[in-house]
Amino acid sequence: MHRDNSCNTSSAFTFLTGAILGATAALLLAPRSGRETRERLIEFGDDLRERADYLPDDLKDRGTAIADKGREMIERGREMINRGTDMVDEGKHFLDDKKQALNAAIEAGRDAMKKERESLAESISEDE
Repeated sequence: MHRDNSCNTSSAFTFLTGAILGATAALLLAPRSGRETRERLIEFGDDLRERADYLPDDLKDRGTAIADKGREMIERGREMINRGTDMVDEGKHFLDDKKQALNAAIEAGRDAMKKERESLAESISEDE
């Protein structure tokens, strides 16, 4: 965005500079008297001043809009980071719960296997 704003400013400045130079060259090379040329230069200067008065407001408005858009994007980014952090935390809790359940199931399986071995060992010793 910064690049677009600087391009617009640069383009506007280049246009104004070209307009000034072109108008000056045209007035100086035109077959008019010095008085007529000075009057035309004064008129052109007044016209240019009026146009230049609007330029800062336009640039200020564009800059404000771009800054607002930037703030909005930063806020949206923060919200997305917060949502992502919350999702990671939920994922960690989910995995911890599943890990505990799996450990409990493994322990129950070990206990059942131990009991079955003992029962089988008793059964074998009784048969002998």
